[in-house]
Amino acid sequence: MELQRTPIHQSLVRPILLAGAERRLAILNWLFMAALIFGVGLHLYTLALATLLGTVGHWGLRQAAKFDPQLSEVYVRHLHYQRFYPPRADVTAPVAPIHPAVPQIRRY
Repeated sequence: MELQRTPIHQSLVRPILLAGAERRLAILNWLFMAALIFGVGLHLYTLALATLLGTVGHWGLRQAAKFDPQLSEVYVRHLHYQRFYPPRADVTAPVAPIHPAVPQIRRY
């Protein structure tokens, strides 16, 4: 009997990136850039600050995505963990069976 091989397309396992950065963070960066330009006003210093935010911010997001494409999701997930987990079982947990290290030899 021959093993059946199923090809997996790369688009199913590759993370979704926009211009090399995480999709959600890149859109948020572009949104901040647009809000800075159109919310504050079209002035020379806001355009310069938005350009700096757009280039340096996106470069930083790309560097983070090179390290780990799901870095922000991992960070958000780690916030839900406790700081310390005590080394004990729950009060209602069943007692674990104790097995001897060397099994007994049965004599007939």
